[in-house]
Amino acid sequence: MQTQHTVGLPRGRSLTASLALPIGTAPDGGWPGVLVVHEAPSLTRPILDVADVFAARGWAAVVPDLLSSGGAKLGCLVRNLREVQSGKAGAVTEDLRAVLTWLGGRADVDGARTASIGFCMGGAFALLLGSLGPDGLRAVSDNYGFVPPETTDLTRCPPVVGSFGADDTLIKNGAAQLTARLEKAGVVHDVVDYPGAKHSFLTGDAKLFGVVTFPGTAYVADAAEPAWERILGFLDEHVRA
Repeated sequence: MQTQHTVGLPRGRSLTASLALPIGTAPDGGWPGVLVVHEAPSLTRPILDVADVFAARGWAAVVPDLLSSGGAKLGCLVRNLREVQSGKAGAVTEDLRAVLTWLGGRADVDGARTASIGFCMGGAFALLLGSLGPDGLRAVSDNYGFVPPETTDLTRCPPVVGSFGADDTLIKNGAAQLTARLEKAGVVHDVVDYPGAKHSFLTGDAKLFGVVTFPGTAYVADAAEPAWERILGFLDEHVRA
């Protein structure tokens, strides 16, 4: 069962976030924490389900709604996309850092053992958050996210696991581009391009404000199942170990 929370942000703002916790009492030192960042169109049920997957594996998972931080949703979406396309960590990335700090500050969470996982736009934001080198962030999972330009400094980013679809018409050659960026930055990485996979192949169709399905997006089991195994194993290795 997920609970809803209001998380304070810089400049006196706030956003809403869903929190999923493992069943039972937290271990000494707290559970590892993971920040789940949703796709560009909106926060959808499949992304919230990701938090439940992590909670079932012993993680505390928080999913912020990036369209809830003030103003019209369309305006928030445009702001979010402009930041990821610029490749520069800005106000939205700082909001995510504030959510990560909030999660790590809980008594039942180990703030020194956290990760960030993102999808589509969220994957790009996970990388931008990693570029800031926040305390306690030990790994990043970028899933078919916009690949940052060469001007983005990723040298402080923790280890990255990336998953892309070879048939993705929105993010083309993402795996090769991200691998090149991470190798140049000297970041430990595991990036795979899955044949037959389209955009959003890990979670299902992407929907604008939960209503309109984006074309070229679909869940692909043959790619999603091995990808999830890689992602979860990578995060366990770099965060929980």
